[in-house]
Amino acid sequence: MKTRIQRSRGFKGEIRIPADKSISHRAAIIGSLASGMTEIKNFSSAADCLATLNCLQMIGVEVKKNKENEVSLIGKSLFGYR
Repeated sequence: MKTRIQRSRGFKGEIRIPADKSISHRAAIIGSLASGMTEIKNFSSAADCLATLNCLQMIGVEVKKNKENEVSLIGKSLFGYR
């Protein structure tokens, strides 16, 4: 049996992909090594990801939670940690 699928005209919309924990950890750590501001969107709100942000704050990184799942970091640069 053969099935033929007609071509569609296209579609519009937005899809929100769930935040990824491992990428959230990496983005925060790499952002802390940068000089200046790093904005991370779709940051995971899992407890271990929030603990990573807390650890970064403890070593001097400025962390701001802007909106739901959005975080801004002001990095200390590679050699700027205390």
